[in-house]
Amino acid sequence: MYTRSFGIVAALLAAATLVFTASPARALDSLVKLRMSSQWTETTAGAQVDKWWAEEIRQRTDGTVNIKIFWEGALGKAKENLGLIQKGAIDLAAMSPGYFPAELPFHAAPNSIPMAMSEVSQATTLMERLLTEVPEFDQEAARNGMKSLFFHHLNPYKLVCKEQISGLSDMKGKKVRTWGKDMPRMVQAAGGVPVTLGLPELYEGLSRGTVDCIPFSVDLMVNYKIYEVAKHVHDITLWEGPTNAVWISRTVWNDMRPDHQKVVQQVSFEAAKRDRDQVVAAGETAVATLKAKGVQFHEFPEADKKQWKTANPDFFADFIAEQEKLGRGDAARKTITIWREVVGS
Repeated sequence: MYTRSFGIVAALLAAATLVFTASPARALDSLVKLRMSSQWTETTAGAQVDKWWAEEIRQRTDGTVNIKIFWEGALGKAKENLGLIQKGAIDLAAMSPGYFPAELPFHAAPNSIPMAMSEVSQATTLMERLLTEVPEFDQEAARNGMKSLFFHHLNPYKLVCKEQISGLSDMKGKKVRTWGKDMPRMVQAAGGVPVTLGLPELYEGLSRGTVDCIPFSVDLMVNYKIYEVAKHVHDITLWEGPTNAVWISRTVWNDMRPDHQKVVQQVSFEAAKRDRDQVVAAGETAVATLKAKGVQFHEFPEADKKQWKTANPDFFADFIAEQEKLGRGDAARKTITIWREVVGS
């Protein structure tokens, strides 16, 4: 009798233990709440895509995956996001790899090498090919505890200044906002003075004279009200390419159910296309808005455009040389080969 009773109790305890250990896992599977830090203001075209993306994931997972987005660095400044996601303080981040050239050199290259693209569609094609044809991109993200889900787009960053710039000679001594490690060298090649500023600092930087010019797109000029402090846009593209990616913690990703991963990947693919189209549309609308605000658009002499580009360092060669030292030369060469094929140079 004792033996039988002990066996029953043991069985009940085993069952209870099984329920106890299984319940948290089932609870996590049934409801996933994720926090995402974004460096952007909520008014940008890309932000509208992020909202759509998060809501679409919620709907397609029947409300079991919920992503809450915190805007304008509410959870951390742009340059803090990588550390925050690595520490597990946030689950996702919409952040630009160009802020982390040492940790994310392959991702940072398209996000920072200047005068190397001219059209929004080129950024779409480039990132699709790099992410599928160059394994180093996913490996680099994994080394940093992340996985990239999709990349946002920006309209061409033109030369936006407080005063009109008539040509390359007018750039001498001008203080220009930069980021990363390549944009400063582009500014120096034109005789300008590079000044590192984050997005939230642009308006005040122009207003107080910390900078004279910034590379910026016309739609972002509207979003950030830059037209109030800088009314001259010059027809020279200083930078074009993919901007911030939406990154997810590798740990969070690996803990996700396969069906949840599938939904997130599909919606992310659709979001990239939606982002491209909305960004282009926003740029077209912004020109009329800026003209109504008194912004003037100027031609930059073609000869001076070529002279500036010629004066720049060979950014592609430098990128390959740097990665060669780290044993990733082959991946770097493949990256640049694909890049040249996409832009036709």
